[in-house]
Amino acid sequence: MDSNGLNKKAREKRARNTSSSISEAYISLNEPAKNKPSRKKSKGNRFAPLSYSNADSANEFETEEPEQNTNNKETNNNDLDIATELKEINSKLNNVLTKDSSELSTLIKNIVLQLKEEMLSSVILRIEKVESELSDKEIENNKLSQTISEMKCKLNEQIDENEHIRKQLKQQESNCEMKINEMDQYSRRSNIKIDGMPDNDKETANETTAKVLETLNRNIPDLHLSEHDIDITHRIGKFDNRKPRPIVLKLISRIKRSKIMQSAKILRRQKTPLYINDHLTKLNNHVLACVRKKQRDIVTSTWSCDGVIYYRDVNEIVHKVTHDQYKYWIDLPWSN
Repeated sequence: MDSNGLNKKAREKRARNTSSSISEAYISLNEPAKNKPSRKKSKGNRFAPLSYSNADSANEFETEEPEQNTNNKETNNNDLDIATELKEINSKLNNVLTKDSSELSTLIKNIVLQLKEEMLSSVILRIEKVESELSDKEIENNKLSQTISEMKCKLNEQIDENEHIRKQLKQQESNCEMKINEMDQYSRRSNIKIDGMPDNDKETANETTAKVLETLNRNIPDLHLSEHDIDITHRIGKFDNRKPRPIVLKLISRIKRSKIMQSAKILRRQKTPLYINDHLTKLNNHVLACVRKKQRDIVTSTWSCDGVIYYRDVNEIVHKVTHDQYKYWIDLPWSN
């Protein structure tokens, strides 16, 4: 083979290598970013055959590098354009906010004022409702107060009336008690109470009558008292060894009773004294004790006659104790 044939084969081989390198470079430029490491690997593969190429093939491959740089520049330019556009958009938004901030503030104020007005209106309505209810309650309370005042007046009138009635009833009760006392004392007008006559535990009414007849006829001359003059004779209370029980003698003859009462002083002077008194009611007996003991510096003696109480004062004046004076003597304190 001559030299021309060798040169031709060498040129064909260089052309094939160059074409392969260009294809690999094109593929590497069009791959996405995640495949860049493989592109570098292909770049290494791309330069590997160049070490075995001649100087002409190397010069031809070097013409592909400016194209890759141009693509990188275009990508960088696109990124710069996007960043610039974002800055412009941000600036415009800031301008919009700055421009409309006063309007937005006014809008917010208006909304707040509207809300305040609505709330205030609602509160005012509720206050008016409450005031209306309070006014109604006040009117009702005034009516109730007036009613209560009227009831108090009526109650006071009723209290006064009841007090007046109570006093009347008390006075009537006192009058009734006095009337009952008078009637009770009148029913005893024929009775005589005898104290000091000997007593025994098993004494009968007949034995008591016999003792009374014997004692009175023996100590009062010309009395001539008999069983026919006596209605009933009996002792009062329970038997007591220390003191004989009093005897109540009810006589039929008022003349005989008067004669016995006139001889009371004679009977008190006997060796065994007998005390002859009116048979007083419980109230009259209590008043007699009050007159005798409560004013000893004024009252010198007391007695009763036909159920009426008398006393003599230090001036030897005799006083009759009326029913109206009973309360006075009962209310006096007991003297020491």
